[in-house]
Amino acid sequence: MLNLAIVIGALLLPVLLLAEIWRTRRVTTPADAGDAVLDQTLSTSGMSRKILLAMVVLAEAFLLIVAYAANEPFRQTAAAERQVEFAQHNAAHTYVQYCLSCHGADGRGYLENPSLPGKPLNTPELQSTNPDQQKANVKMIYQTVRDGRGAIMPAWGNENGGPLNYEMINEMVTLITSGRWDLVHETIVREGAAVPTEAPIVDPVVTGQLIVTQGACASCHSVTGTQARGTIGPNLSGIANRQIAGVLPFTRDNVKRWITGPSQVKPGTAMPPYSFQERYLDAIAAYLETLH
Repeated sequence: MLNLAIVIGALLLPVLLLAEIWRTRRVTTPADAGDAVLDQTLSTSGMSRKILLAMVVLAEAFLLIVAYAANEPFRQTAAAERQVEFAQHNAAHTYVQYCLSCHGADGRGYLENPSLPGKPLNTPELQSTNPDQQKANVKMIYQTVRDGRGAIMPAWGNENGGPLNYEMINEMVTLITSGRWDLVHETIVREGAAVPTEAPIVDPVVTGQLIVTQGACASCHSVTGTQARGTIGPNLSGIANRQIAGVLPFTRDNVKRWITGPSQVKPGTAMPPYSFQERYLDAIAAYLETLH
C-alpha cells in the first residue's frame, strides 16, 4: 500500500508542478502578451522554472527507485511461490505417468491399497517442517527416485537409464515434501488416468502373503523362500511358533494388536504403527499363522 502511494505521488508531482507553472504564467503576464513574453526561456524566471522542473523529475525518479526497492522482496517471494506451484503441477503430471501404479492416488502406497508395491509417500515425516528433517528428506527422496531402491523401486534418473532428468526429480521432491496430492487428483481427472483399485479378498492367506512378502512388510522383514528380503526387522519365518517381538504369544488378535500399536506393546521398538483396514489385518494374521 505504501509503495502504491509513493508511485502515485511521484506521478502526480510533475503534473501538479506543470499546472502551477502554467497558472502563474497566466496570472503574471498580460493576456495579449506575445510568445517571447510567455516563454521566457532565457530569463531568470524561465530558468528557475526549468531548474525546478528538473529537480522534480529527479525527485520523482528517486521516489520510484525507492518504491521499486521496497517492493522487490515481495516480488521475489511471489516469483518463488509461482515457481514452486509450477514445479508441483509438473510433478503431478510426472507422478501420474510413472508413480501412480505403485504408490496410488493419495501417495499412501500399500497403506492405501495393499496390492500396491510402493511405500507410503504421503506421511508426516516426509512433509516435516523441521529444517534439518526437510534437508534429509530432500536428499533421501532425490537419491531414491534417481537410483531406485531394491528390486521393487526402479531407478528413474537419466543417469541410470530412466526417463527423469534432474529437474523432473527435483519437481517430484517438491511435490512429495509439500504434500500436494490434490494436484495429483486434479491431474488424474484431467488426463483420465486409471487409478489402481483394491483387489477383492478371495483368499485371506494369499492376500496376506502379498502384503507381507511384496508390500508393507517386505521392506523391513524377510521371509525365507519369498521376495521379502528386508534386513531391518527380524526374519518372519517360523513366527507362528514363537512370541511376537518376544513379548506376546502368537495369536491372530495379538498380530493385529502389534501391527497397529507396536510401541504400546513394547515401548522403544523401532516398528512403526500401520493403519491397515481390518480385513487386511485379518489377512496378514492369516498368512503369518501359516509360517511354522
